[in-house]
Amino acid sequence: MPNDTNVQQVGQIRELFESSDVILLTDFKGLTVAEVNDLRQKLRDANVQYKVCKNTLINVVAQEREIEGLAPYLKGNTALAGCDDPAASSKLLFDFIEDHENLTIKGGILGTTVIDADGVKALQDMPSRDQLIAKAIGGIGAPLYGLVNVLNNGSPIQGFVNVLNNTIGQVTSVLTQIAEQKKASE
Repeated sequence: MPNDTNVQQVGQIRELFESSDVILLTDFKGLTVAEVNDLRQKLRDANVQYKVCKNTLINVVAQEREIEGLAPYLKGNTALAGCDDPAASSKLLFDFIEDHENLTIKGGILGTTVIDADGVKALQDMPSRDQLIAKAIGGIGAPLYGLVNVLNNGSPIQGFVNVLNNTIGQVTSVLTQIAEQKKASE
């Protein structure tokens, strides 16, 4: 029969998996308490949840979620870093590793796909969630501004055709960039 502490921790791990788009697995062996506290503060400031967990309990939640191939990464000390922005969390961890070589990234979980440390490193090159949102809003807003400008300054029909043509080109460009980023992260 499982003890109450393990049941509670499985619930916390399950909640972390449900609320995060990416989970990064780290090994913190060799870090001092001050360094771990510094890391936790930096992650907290970036809205990244960081929790030290038992490997067997992580595996229980992974099996519940039908995540295959995680077992090789569940050895030694394991802490989970979970958030909605894969690029920001991986970049923050790799920046921390530059000054603290004892922290290592074992791998990660993107959705239900397990990725190795190299896959996690590739995530940091992706634009952040905020950057993608800004691009999408810019892509939507620019044609509207163009439409207003054309209607105020020139032949409405010719201007309207130009605006529609540019809109299609911009949407195609944004979708192409997103597809390339997804391919790069795989």
